[in-house]
Amino acid sequence: MNKPSTSYGSITIFSAVVLSGLLLFSAVLIDYARMAVLHKVTEDAARSGVRSALSAYDNRLYERYGLFGRGGTDSNDIFEQTVQANLGTSSRQKGTFKLVQAELQSAHIDNAEVLGKHEVFSRQVLEEMKYKAPVDFALELASKFAPLSGAMKEATVTVNMLEELRKLYDKREEKLAAALQLQRQAAETVGGIAGLIPTKALELATGTENAARLAGDYAQYANWVMTDQQLVQQGKKPKYSDQIEAYAEKARGWTDGMSKELDKARKQHDKLQQEAVKAINKAKQVNADMQRIKQETANAPSNSSYDRVTGKNVAGVDTVTPVMDTAPENDMQEIRKLADELILPDGWFAEYNGEIADQATVFASLQMEAGGFITNLTAGLAVPNLSNEQIKEGAVNLRIAYEQYEAAYVRKGSSLDERERKLTDKELKKERQAQEAKAGELWSQARRLLHGMTSVPQSEEHLQVIQDIEKRYKNNLLFNQEAAGAEAEGLALAQDAHEEAEEAASAMSGLFGGIADMLEQTRDSVYLSEYTVSHFASFAPQNLRALLTSGDTNELAHAVAFSNQEAEYVIYGFHSPTANLAAAYGELIGVRMAIRTMEGLSACRAAAHPLLILSCSVAYGLEKTMEDMAAFTERGAAPLSKYINVDVAYTDYLRLFMLVHGAANRPSALARMIAVIEHNDGVTLSKVPTALTGEIKASARLWFLPGVMDIVQHFGSLQGKVVGGKYETVQTIGWSY
Repeated sequence: MNKPSTSYGSITIFSAVVLSGLLLFSAVLIDYARMAVLHKVTEDAARSGVRSALSAYDNRLYERYGLFGRGGTDSNDIFEQTVQANLGTSSRQKGTFKLVQAELQSAHIDNAEVLGKHEVFSRQVLEEMKYKAPVDFALELASKFAPLSGAMKEATVTVNMLEELRKLYDKREEKLAAALQLQRQAAETVGGIAGLIPTKALELATGTENAARLAGDYAQYANWVMTDQQLVQQGKKPKYSDQIEAYAEKARGWTDGMSKELDKARKQHDKLQQEAVKAINKAKQVNADMQRIKQETANAPSNSSYDRVTGKNVAGVDTVTPVMDTAPENDMQEIRKLADELILPDGWFAEYNGEIADQATVFASLQMEAGGFITNLTAGLAVPNLSNEQIKEGAVNLRIAYEQYEAAYVRKGSSLDERERKLTDKELKKERQAQEAKAGELWSQARRLLHGMTSVPQSEEHLQVIQDIEKRYKNNLLFNQEAAGAEAEGLALAQDAHEEAEEAASAMSGLFGGIADMLEQTRDSVYLSEYTVSHFASFAPQNLRALLTSGDTNELAHAVAFSNQEAEYVIYGFHSPTANLAAAYGELIGVRMAIRTMEGLSACRAAAHPLLILSCSVAYGLEKTMEDMAAFTERGAAPLSKYINVDVAYTDYLRLFMLVHGAANRPSALARMIAVIEHNDGVTLSKVPTALTGEIKASARLWFLPGVMDIVQHFGSLQGKVVGGKYETVQTIGWSY
């Protein structure tokens, strides 16, 4: 019997070793493949779970505001059920074989982002409006205003220049009138001298202490003195002592009185004339300011807001863009040229100063004659002289000097009256006053409308709503770590029609800046503005009909509920039941007045004088503005301009106002939007998730050599870990609306 060869045993052992290595390697690969499958399965399950949880959204929030936020069934319940269904752990079928039998260890979901965050909220709004915003409509709105840009630019420049010149003109005329009044007061200072001369026949006949009577009686006085001297020389008693003493007493009394009057008149006259010169010099400085303003207006750079709109090609608008006649622009350029009529040449002021110097010269002549007469009379009392003609001549010269001053500066038709005629154009003043009165009455109507809105009695219900809105607004700012800005005190109205015209003209620059943003596709601002107007209620102008026509506030008192003025609140942010309405309609009046005043400048061109044109234009602008407000209260819209025959609705102006104020991108405006939504929907958006992260912890049993897989784990080639014969993995998936 043959014995087995030892080589066969070696082959068997070698084969066993090789096969065991292959089996070990195959086992590792199989479990590794199963782990990869587990990773894929759990990742898909987590993704499905998160998306399923997000599919449960707040339907009311979406339908009303187009916003997505988690709502309905609890997120963790949906997530866990979806994960179990995807992993097959909820209903495993018997008799089936699966390469990986995943076991769910835990599953939970967390909020990643919330709708109350401003960046999240604005992103959703932009996504909503990207598909729903009527961009063509916004562009069409801009296209209506675009043709007005050139005329409004000229009107803004013209109104601002004329208003500044008007203020300075009135200030200059006030200074000149003050100078004239000071001259008249100086002329009145010689009144005390007149009674001592005298100058009137009645005073000459009845007066006892005047220069003429003293001069006339002087010869007799001298004769009395000489006669008494002769009697004394003859040793006789003086005969005319009483008469001499009486005359001397009257003469000394007159000289003392005249000296005092002269000194008093001189001081006052000099002081008043110096003040008059100062007033004229101030008027000259004001006149120089007027010249500077006119020059600056001529050299002013172009207004970028209007220029960005002028000539802009409005893409995507099917309607034909209106074309505006250039005649109004030409009229306003011509009106600005008329401003030269308001500015006086420097020679005019030199001439006026010369007149004051002439008055001082004439007064000095009067002083000189009065002083000479006093000197001669005093000397005549000391040394009587029957032939002293100097006293008589002095009295005549004194009277003539006074009459010259009186004729020039006191009597009717004097040089001061002539100067007053030059200073005051009575016809122009009368026409300006008539226009100012008309404009004042119209502005009073507008003020009554706005004041009527703010004076409506507030119900406790309205106040409680505002308080709730304010609380939510501040909480949202705090949540977003934004400081609440100081709230404006309320509506500030212009004091008069001219101030309103000036403010309205200046505000149009901002309005056309917003229109330029529309035309240049400033997407975020336009979308957020459109979202505000389309998703938040605005106040219907028809609710103001009774207030405008009769001043009745009963209808308005019911209409000022916050639910009727949400858009106005978002734009202006007053926590008052009526302040936002007054702000919106006040701004509407301002825009309408600016456009109508532009029309008025052209319509009043025939008035010729620049200030009369301005007053007429302001009155015209207010009159047409009140007609526009009546149109708004009747049908919610009014014609844009007599040059552009299209209607623009109140809500269209709200779109522009939001762009003008830049409210759309400000944290405060976003917080106000969120506050309104929270109040209406009964939710707190800072607690409404818009993004979720789901985490799954799952495991599967290892089929082969768990110890070997544990060793492999130490080399970092596994994403999970091996625990007690099981491979565990954790998957985290995030998703958002």
